[in-house]
Amino acid sequence: MGERRPEGPPDPSRRAFSVWLWRIPVLAALAGAGFGAREVWRVHFSKAAPADPPRFEAREPVSVAPLERFAAPWDAEAFVLAGLPCLAVRLPVAIPGSLVIAPADAAADAAADDDATVLAGFSRICTHLGCLVDLNLDPEAIAFAFNHRGDAPQLTCACHYSVFDPRRAGRVVSGPAVQPLPRVRLRLVHRDGVAMIEADGAEPPP
Repeated sequence: MGERRPEGPPDPSRRAFSVWLWRIPVLAALAGAGFGAREVWRVHFSKAAPADPPRFEAREPVSVAPLERFAAPWDAEAFVLAGLPCLAVRLPVAIPGSLVIAPADAAADAAADDDATVLAGFSRICTHLGCLVDLNLDPEAIAFAFNHRGDAPQLTCACHYSVFDPRRAGRVVSGPAVQPLPRVRLRLVHRDGVAMIEADGAEPPP
């Protein structure tokens, strides 16, 4: 057998490297946990509130639909404003930025009832990752598919299950989205005796 060489004094730099080497996974785990906690807080407790009042940017006006298409609450019409997919929906309550039409302002053949008609416009681009949202009229289907229990229709994104409440001006009530849906400005015009809804502005995207 060969002669065993005497070991020299321990190398402090190697010892320090070994100490830090086992700390790396611990630090990585702590960083991951911190990031996860931050995301949980952001997604579940930091939903942004819609602006009150909204700040609309002017767009080239487009026709949405005759007022008579909105005869009852939750009647809705899809349209495109300056390349932006949008939705106009009749709501049971007024929200900041909504169009409130008194019966006297509507054409005689367009008034659905004696109450004011409240219309609101929303962008259909989900503020999470840009998928299209739709008006879901079935609260039970929303509870089953989107894990959000409510008592009214909602604007839902099927890509990642975000839910926006039109009665709360498009605020996120469930899912990974944080920013509310941008609202669209609607107006009432009369053409040849027919009450028409137009869109002529939108909130900037978040």
